[in-house]
Amino acid sequence: MKREQILARMGLRLPENTRLRVVVCSDVANEADDPFAVLHHLLTPNFDVRGVIAAHFESKAPGTRTTMETSYQALLRLLRAAEIDDVPALRGCPAPLQSGGDAPDSEGVRFLVEEALRDDPRPLYVTALGALTDVAAALNRCPAIAQKLTVVWIGGGAYPAGGREFNLMQDIAAARAVFAAPCRLWQIPVNAYSMMEVTLPELAWRVRPCGAAGAYLYRQLEAYNPRECGPGSPFRKGENWCLGDQPAVGVLLQCDWRGNWHTAKAPAIADDMRYLPNPAGKDIRVYDAVDPRFILEDFYAKLALCCPRGV
Repeated sequence: MKREQILARMGLRLPENTRLRVVVCSDVANEADDPFAVLHHLLTPNFDVRGVIAAHFESKAPGTRTTMETSYQALLRLLRAAEIDDVPALRGCPAPLQSGGDAPDSEGVRFLVEEALRDDPRPLYVTALGALTDVAAALNRCPAIAQKLTVVWIGGGAYPAGGREFNLMQDIAAARAVFAAPCRLWQIPVNAYSMMEVTLPELAWRVRPCGAAGAYLYRQLEAYNPRECGPGSPFRKGENWCLGDQPAVGVLLQCDWRGNWHTAKAPAIADDMRYLPNPAGKDIRVYDAVDPRFILEDFYAKLALCCPRGV
């Protein structure tokens, strides 16, 4: 089914001149929250989702070079569950960059370059929900695209110190490349995205009943949950989850006047993922907080309208 047909179920009348072009980069199979965020992008009428790039999450299985393919297959399952057959699914780079200037090829990297160079007056946003590998590779292969896009990245430690953080850990070299490139960058670090905590009963009530897509989202989280829970886990208590990738949608929907972000100089990134002062760095937008109610209620409403019970 065409994505626009599904979005039409909402019955919304939105101004066409506010639509944004969006390319999503997601390690879809890394954790159970990624499919929630990808579907949120797809159910947002204000987004013209040009494609979704499957990203690696190599630090969980170093040297296997299969995690990107695992993400790609998970992306295909999500699209089938959502009955969306007209949004391109693309394979990204299978492993981290070998250096900050590395420019590996992949169909996702080529797609991102082509989309950025396409003659279209609408702004282009690249939402990166994991490693920055594909974004950095595209910028390295074609530096001219830096002036044509805004990168929205879920990742990095809290400011000002930084520190160990999962998405940054996937490819420090790629993060350094994106921080140094002249593209616009909006960063949503761990202290902001970790605010997106939910409980499984909430998801069972608000997500699971919403058609095949809602059932799929809940089932894959339910299956993943035991792998992450255990005595002493600082992240999972068995009945909770963090939908940490969802703010990438929220910051594109919210008004820019909200005081939940600040401008900072892009820091240098140490090998231990600490932030180092970099007075010559470009100005970037750093989110200090996000609004879970705004983001989650938007997602629940879109899911219920587009994927009602029995559809």
